[in-house]
Parts: sequence; C-alpha cells; structure tokens
Amino acid sequence: MFDSNSSTTIFKSQVKSLAALMDVGSESTRLWGPDELAAIFRHQMSAPVLVDLGGFDPGTALRLKTLSDAQGLLLKSFSDLFHHASPPIELLRLTKEFAKANMDHPDSGMPTEVVSLLYYMSIATALVRLGVRITQLPDPDLRRGLLWANEQPWLDADSKTLLVKALDMIQSNLVK
Repeated sequence: MFDSNSSTTIFKSQVKSLAALMDVGSESTRLWGPDELAAIFRHQMSAPVLVDLGGFDPGTALRLKTLSDAQGLLLKSFSDLFHHASPPIELLRLTKEFAKANMDHPDSGMPTEVVSLLYYMSIATALVRLGVRITQLPDPDLRRGLLWANEQPWLDADSKTLLVKALDMIQSNLVK
C-alpha cells in the first residue's frame, strides 16, 4: 500500500505546502519568479525574430525574412522591432499572433507572462509608432492588458515607456 515514510512525511507536512503542491496546475500558482521572468524576457527581446516566428508556413516565413531585412531596417530581434521608429505593421501583426498562439498553449516553452507581454508590446508598438490598432480588443480590455504589462516588475524602462504612451493614446482616443 503506502510507503510508511512518505505517508508520514505527507501527514506531517504543513497544510499550505501541500496545498501549493497539489495546486500546481492552477493559474494562481507562479512557476517563475520575477528575476527568472526578467531573464527570460531579456533573452526573448534579444532573440532573432526569424527563429521564433519561423514556425509559420513557408510563404509566411519568406515574407518574414523579407520584412525583417526590408529597406535596410535590419529588424533582427524583438527589441529592434518594438523600438524601431517605423516598424513593418505586418511583422507586428505576426508577432502578436505568435504570442497569442503561445499564451495558453500547453507545449509552449515560454512562460505565459512573457508571451503575454510580447502580445501587448506588439499592440502598443503599432499604436505608438504607427498610430494603427492591430487588435479587436475593446478599449477597457486593452487598457487592462496594457496596465498589467506595465506593472510587471521585471519589465525594462524602455518597454514601460512604450506601454505608457500606448495607454495615453487609448485614453485620448488617438487610435484609428
């Protein structure tokens, strides 16, 4: 039946520890700490766009390469994309769709917090840099998501600035 040592250990464990262990699949359970999320986000921001977005069909992958190299923009990383003065709108849309597809995917190798941030950064970049809305989220939902993204303690200052500008634009109804 039960191994007496493991049974004794379980019965003597603190209730909160056992509850957390049993609740591993819950959304409230944090798998990553702020320092780890910061490191993963920094890595993702420096990762080549073509590596992560290259999983699309061959036609889209070719279009991605063309967009990344277009007109000497040299958009090699997500950071390059989000902080470029005039990034290609299609590349922002593809990044948003990539993030959206990975948010709740059980086989995604990235934490939900990081892909959610990529999602909102794509939307914020389109709003701020191009004045274009690339989401159908209603303003209250978009505002809530951008606020969540901006409140992440592991987010870099440049990204926070971009998110605040996007929030200001939504508040002022400056978006098409």
